[in-house]
Amino acid sequence: MRMIVLLLALLLQNGASLAQDFTADQQDLIDEHVFGGLPSSDNILVRNAYVMSYNNERRVANWVAYRVVPDYRKTPDRSGPFDDFVEDPDVDDAVSSSDYTGYFRSRGYARGHMVPYAVLGGDRDGDGKFATDDDPEDELTVFQGNYMSNVAPQHHYGFNGSGGIWYKAERWLQDDLIDDQQRTIWEIAGTIFGPQKLEEIGPDNSIEVPPLFFKIMVSTEDGSGIPEVLAFLFPHHRKAHGELEDYLVSVDIIESLTGLDFFKELDDDIESGIEDRDTFENWSSF
Repeated sequence: MRMIVLLLALLLQNGASLAQDFTADQQDLIDEHVFGGLPSSDNILVRNAYVMSYNNERRVANWVAYRVVPDYRKTPDRSGPFDDFVEDPDVDDAVSSSDYTGYFRSRGYARGHMVPYAVLGGDRDGDGKFATDDDPEDELTVFQGNYMSNVAPQHHYGFNGSGGIWYKAERWLQDDLIDDQQRTIWEIAGTIFGPQKLEEIGPDNSIEVPPLFFKIMVSTEDGSGIPEVLAFLFPHHRKAHGELEDYLVSVDIIESLTGLDFFKELDDDIESGIEDRDTFENWSSF
């Protein structure tokens, strides 16, 4: 018994996760939104528009994964019932919107969507109606995107506001890849923390500010059977600077910083070929 306990502790210490059971509908959403299989993670939450791993200790997402097609850009305006951030009913001790009150003015931190609001739309249930047409299922999709579990503190002026590198990445994905090129894109976006805390916010200083963020974008548009991948590693800027291509790295680097294993359901040769390649080499193909 002692050996089993020690082995379990070692597995958890090294980032292994306990298996979760999913319903058939949840597995369908995982298959849609997570390219190449779930990274080994705890506390997986499955939504209509995305899948996430939530960190109860830091009170932000470890990562979010979502698929975007052009139809999903038909998101309702951020007004009326879709305006407010809300507590996540599936998270114990959930973060509330008021926990961020005052931090924009005092430190510049905004409630930053991990899955962008602008990709939560579309007629996902195929009934010919959208969230604005009194469609409860598509309304739920939008509401889930405004759960505070899908939020991390992001510096507005330097990072997620106009000119910031996170803002540039989201605009390029939505405007260029989806709207103009009409691509289908899978994205995994997440937070990275170091051994020392950068900063904490909230009434009891329990929401940890990530010092780094990442985005991995996947496209299969070229028909070769080999996914095209871009991996970005973004410092949490307080002063906006740099261009997107300046932050391209290999998937291996992000895996080494997070302990996650991406694309593990792909053929081993394809997986290794994707992950050890500096994705700047793929920049021109996008």
